[in-house]
Amino acid sequence: MKKILFTLLAGTMVSASVMALTTNDVCGQFVGDLNIGGSLYPSKTVYLLPGAKDNTVTFVLPDFMYNAGKLGNIVLPNIPMDEAGMLTLDNSTLYLDSISERATITIVNGLEDGGIVYNSVVSATEAQILLSIAAPSLPEPIFVLFGGQAVTGRNYSLTNGGFEGEWTNAEPQGWHSFNSATGIMVDYIKNDYQFTQSDQVRPGSDGTHSALLSSTMALGVKANGNCTNGQVNAGSSKADDAAGNYNFSDPSNEGFNTPLNGRPDSIVFWAKYQPADRDASNEVNRARLNAVITTDARYQDPEIEDCSAIKIGTATVNYAATNDLGWQRIAVPFDYSEDNAGKQPAYILATFSTNMVPGGGSSYSEGSINKVNVLDSVYLDDVKLIYNRRLDAFTMGGEALDFTNHVATVADNYCDDCAKFAALSQGRSAQPFIAFDAVHRCIFIYVVADDYPQTGAYELYRIDFADSDTAEVGIKEDLVPTTNDQRPTTNKILYRGSLFIRHGEVWYNVQGQRVK
Repeated sequence: MKKILFTLLAGTMVSASVMALTTNDVCGQFVGDLNIGGSLYPSKTVYLLPGAKDNTVTFVLPDFMYNAGKLGNIVLPNIPMDEAGMLTLDNSTLYLDSISERATITIVNGLEDGGIVYNSVVSATEAQILLSIAAPSLPEPIFVLFGGQAVTGRNYSLTNGGFEGEWTNAEPQGWHSFNSATGIMVDYIKNDYQFTQSDQVRPGSDGTHSALLSSTMALGVKANGNCTNGQVNAGSSKADDAAGNYNFSDPSNEGFNTPLNGRPDSIVFWAKYQPADRDASNEVNRARLNAVITTDARYQDPEIEDCSAIKIGTATVNYAATNDLGWQRIAVPFDYSEDNAGKQPAYILATFSTNMVPGGGSSYSEGSINKVNVLDSVYLDDVKLIYNRRLDAFTMGGEALDFTNHVATVADNYCDDCAKFAALSQGRSAQPFIAFDAVHRCIFIYVVADDYPQTGAYELYRIDFADSDTAEVGIKEDLVPTTNDQRPTTNKILYRGSLFIRHGEVWYNVQGQRVK
């Protein structure tokens, strides 16, 4: 066998585990070096996803390039894995649409090069996978070696969205208000009644507590109830002085920021808003959420200068009370800056307030002593970031397929090189990976979003053909996801044999490209 010069990756050798591994132990996102015939490409991403068949994994190498040519996603489904983490796949076939050829792909074990024996083996922390790719137009097989570490330590969620656990200094883990504020006015605004723990919970909650925000009077000025996952700055006696009174997130402000590495589609929360003025038609009675995803930079809300260069996504809502002053579920989509599309998210600052205007809301009755009936209040529960990972459309030969319980049926026989396939996923960060299973003559589509390394969540779809044999690779019940918390309005049209999808006012083709 031709010497393939893998010695650059000798330091990433992975040994077979001495402990019994399951596929759940090893699945995740890995980042490391990709060596193609001796040429090194650093910081490449691969995924190991649960296979649809027991004791198997699905390997995904996105956007594979060779000799400056794009071969597309390499997706190998249902790879057997033993208890030591060794992978075995003999002569799997995969149609590469970019070169219009069927390739033969083998997962290689026991290949010696320069005195080093290479195996394809994975663990919970690292992965080494060696592929041999052969196709008619390639003069010789391409040897591809990936060696990388599991992605850990990244965050894609808000901390303690249910406001549960023990409250310290009248604040729960992950959330802050006036008691931990900074600024020259802190001695005047600290209190234990504007941000408190409540045993009222939203309908269907698994938790036992929520948070209660309340307005009050401070130095004769109306003060909104306010909580944030950043820190409060109290620097002015004037409620609407944005230069002195604001919430902020600072990368150096340990304990008062929330790192965020993904692009969620929306933020959802439950609220029970009860303004002192019960007149629902009074438009000043609006509580507020403002959530801003930023780069690795300091940010404050309200803004006092142009922050467009550091803002990646924004979700804002001013909401009224329900007719019965009860719980309501509110979903707010993030609006992403196209100018900052290439920048990496680093932090999220979320602010909840009893009113949309600083110092706003219902007024106290003159001479009132009992404040119970003259406070604006908001109960908050189960705040969550949502990453949509649903397949919006899948076409075969330009015709849209309909899925029932994540399975579509085609009257034709299986043939992965006789039709054009295209998938469009619903979700800002969701990626659809199409896996051709020539052994069982079916197709799987995995839809994976940014939060997969942390949550392990994904959606799995299957296309059955007339000659499919899927008795051993049915979609297991635990892989069928629940309905997404929020789904944008979607319309579809089939025009001149092509499928187009509309999200809001923007139309996309099945490749996810904007069209007029």
